[in-house]
Amino acid sequence: MKFDLPTDEARGLVKEARPLLDGPIAAAVEEHRRGPGDEPHLEPDGSLAAHVRDLKRRVARLGAEAGLYAPHVSTALGGRGSSLRACMYLHEEVFLRGLGGQQWMLGWTDGPSPMVEVATERAVREFVGPLMRAEISTAFAQTEPEAGSDATNLGTVARRSGGDWVVTGYKHLITNAPFAEVVQVVARTEDGAYGVFLVPEDVRGFSRGPIQQTIMDDGQTGSLVFEDCRIPLDMVLGEPREGFAVPMRWVNWTKARRAGMCVGLARHCLDRALEYAGERYAFGRPVGSFEQVAYQISEAHRHTWATRAACDRLLEEIDAADPWEKPDAGTRANFAAIKLMAEECLLEAADVAVQVFGGLGLLKSTGLEHVYRVARNLRIPGGTAEMQRREIARSLGLLKKG
Repeated sequence: MKFDLPTDEARGLVKEARPLLDGPIAAAVEEHRRGPGDEPHLEPDGSLAAHVRDLKRRVARLGAEAGLYAPHVSTALGGRGSSLRACMYLHEEVFLRGLGGQQWMLGWTDGPSPMVEVATERAVREFVGPLMRAEISTAFAQTEPEAGSDATNLGTVARRSGGDWVVTGYKHLITNAPFAEVVQVVARTEDGAYGVFLVPEDVRGFSRGPIQQTIMDDGQTGSLVFEDCRIPLDMVLGEPREGFAVPMRWVNWTKARRAGMCVGLARHCLDRALEYAGERYAFGRPVGSFEQVAYQISEAHRHTWATRAACDRLLEEIDAADPWEKPDAGTRANFAAIKLMAEECLLEAADVAVQVFGGLGLLKSTGLEHVYRVARNLRIPGGTAEMQRREIARSLGLLKKG
């Protein structure tokens, strides 16, 4: 099957990305591999090792300098205003190369999301600008012990005090918590509204908890404590309001970006499985010539192709709607469907690749078990698979909201 690029915008982004990926970024990754790449990837405290963080910053800045770190952000804020549909194919191109470090050229959880579009002038100057240039990183701090999928059960509060906000609360399972220079804190105000407050790491009352080791084994997840952290009133992303309009910009963006990431990684896994199935012999013939192996690869390939086509269509519909300010039920269901399908596609492809490689697939040196763990992890952050099915059912009128 041929995986075409359907639009001029998508072709343009991919055309720009390829020489960057295969040139400066590939060189940076190879230099790291030949240098400190064999050293432990975690520090003694469980955090991501300094040499890996250095590579991550270097690759992110290469992406930012090329204007490909966050092309979805508006031109007014330093992005390109690229469509979600076109971004899908940029993400796919990056993740076709696996998880060797090149993926850090894209701003993800620790980079700019559509929330920055409603930043105040001060927040643009002090937060969005440096973030777009990959000079700093951030974290989206919403999850709490009693507020996961039930985000409205937040215990973190922000109260007015003179010309400041005072933020108090506790967050956990936050990606990039150990390293973010500025944290995007989702909190409830005294009048019951919800907002996103920008808390710099040097504010009094801010502290980081221990590393929380997850299935990802990436040393980038942790807890955060806010003890009467005082920030200016204009260090916010949008005005606090009833409902989750601003935080949902981040949540829905995470769903949309699953399309290219998961399809790219799925194709990476299947390309490797197909190659290995032709090289590895068992009982006198290539393992790919056995129906049990051939059918697994072909089915996963079919599902990947179908997922790619479906996500393309859904993102085209989302781009034509108003996906950020007030997404309607159909748009919300489209976001949910992308996340659900893309994650299931990747989990199947990663599982097939590990199985085809057999015992070698379980070795960390192949990189396939890493992709498998990532695939399994993705089905929880940004809204569980169950929550996505619920959103789709609501759009069909089968469930009432609440």
